[in-house]
Amino acid sequence: MNPAVQASGAAAPPQATRPLFVLSVPRSGSTLLYALLNQHSQIALLYEGDLPAMHLYLIGRLRSGRWRERWEFWNQGPSRHCIALESMPARVSNVWEATRIVYQGVARRKQATIWGEKTPQWYHCALRMAEKFPDASFIFLWRDMQAVMGSIVRAAVTERLFRKEGFANRALLGNENLRRACDALKARGRQVHEVNYEDLTSNTSLCMQQICQFLGLPFESQLTSLEGTDLTAITRGQHHATVRSKQIVGPRKHAEVLPQATAAKSERYICHWKRLYGGTWPKYPLDLPADTQPASLVERWRDRITYERLLLWDKIVIVVYAITPLALARLWRHKIRPRVYPRKYSPRPEVGS
Repeated sequence: MNPAVQASGAAAPPQATRPLFVLSVPRSGSTLLYALLNQHSQIALLYEGDLPAMHLYLIGRLRSGRWRERWEFWNQGPSRHCIALESMPARVSNVWEATRIVYQGVARRKQATIWGEKTPQWYHCALRMAEKFPDASFIFLWRDMQAVMGSIVRAAVTERLFRKEGFANRALLGNENLRRACDALKARGRQVHEVNYEDLTSNTSLCMQQICQFLGLPFESQLTSLEGTDLTAITRGQHHATVRSKQIVGPRKHAEVLPQATAAKSERYICHWKRLYGGTWPKYPLDLPADTQPASLVERWRDRITYERLLLWDKIVIVVYAITPLALARLWRHKIRPRVYPRKYSPRPEVGS
């Protein structure tokens, strides 16, 4: 121990040693769970930083220092979390090393021992992330897919992101992928915990106590409230209005907004999943219309092809952005679409990793 520290009686900040990733599909309530988890004194999660999934986008720039500015351009991950670019290492061997360094730095600012992030974007790569972070724990968040679909439709009214082609397809097939990943990780003996959004909102205290037990942390009373939560990393938008209201609101009845075809498709998939898992998953909805038939093999095969096509297009877009000079990429983004993050974030210079 440093003699000066020993003499002053000050203890060194605890090491942030354990990664935790919260996985779900979009509009599943993961922002609520993220906000509640970060209320714990020993947990410091990033909000959709997605740095571990940027290996393709950042290729060729990890040893030059340019990866930091590229990450900022992609989703403003550093500035949203008040991470000064110059505080991050210029040279790293891969995005997973960069993730450990940067995310642990965020946790150390809070003197927390658990670092990680919540993201609804890893439904196609959860097992890869488990491979790259063998010491990680995972929380899978589920929600009634009918409610997810309705939430997507309502969010699309004000947010361009949710109007992207195939967004509903991604949610359905992504949910199925996450279920498979969850089962695979359990079979491998990995640390996995499952939460249902409906249970989280109806009995927040019990759900958060169970999560603390899973993580081996003492339960803290503030975990049941959104009062005092730090939401600076969360992007602006009407789709986050509920969390910003600082109220934990359970499922609410909304005017019917789902197109009939979409509602019927999600019911068929739910029926298929319930039959596949003997009625144990998904837990919600508790009941389906009596005449609901499961999604056929042909329908699932056709939807899977669409899903893989959408993922391929995502990769093409990523590669194009990866090879495009940053100045041109900024101009391109400005011309073809409005910014996803309309508010300008500025990292506090005194805060580093």
